[in-house]
Amino acid sequence: MPIPLQRLFKVFDVLIVAGMAVMSLLVFSNVVLRYGFSSGIAFSVEVSRVLFVWIIFLGSAVALAKGAHLSVDTLVSRFPRKARFACFLVSYGLMLWCCWLLAKGSWSLTVIEWNNRAALSGLPVGLTYAAALVAAITMALCLIVGLWQSLRGSLPVTWAGADTAEPPLTVIPALPSEKMP
Repeated sequence: MPIPLQRLFKVFDVLIVAGMAVMSLLVFSNVVLRYGFSSGIAFSVEVSRVLFVWIIFLGSAVALAKGAHLSVDTLVSRFPRKARFACFLVSYGLMLWCCWLLAKGSWSLTVIEWNNRAALSGLPVGLTYAAALVAAITMALCLIVGLWQSLRGSLPVTWAGADTAEPPLTVIPALPSEKMP
């Protein structure tokens, strides 16, 4: 991963932590005020919702960069290297297409909703959709970097194959008392 992207994801990590802290503080304060004093913070629900959306999208971009998304490689790991590489290219191509669709749709919604204001907080409604735009762009950058590195000869670990040091699976024989008649 290039240094500028690493720094960007460090910033994302800080923003995610700050967003979680602010969101937790707002929700906790609102609950205490509602049940303890029959009042509340009017804008906390809207701000918490926007922060939650941003945390999810930034977190998914960071997870993609770190290779932390769930992957099942049971079938692909058994393929020969060329077939794994072909599956890798198809997979990354499909993910880039999904990033394009997400960016295009979120850009449209951000532009449409930017001048609409949330009722209590006054935040632009388009700010919520902008989170998907930022995530789509950063995910696409990660995928392009991954493609570039793979074309230079290094596949990500998931696609590298079954060249691990794991022992082969063995079947434990059943005890004589457990055998079926």
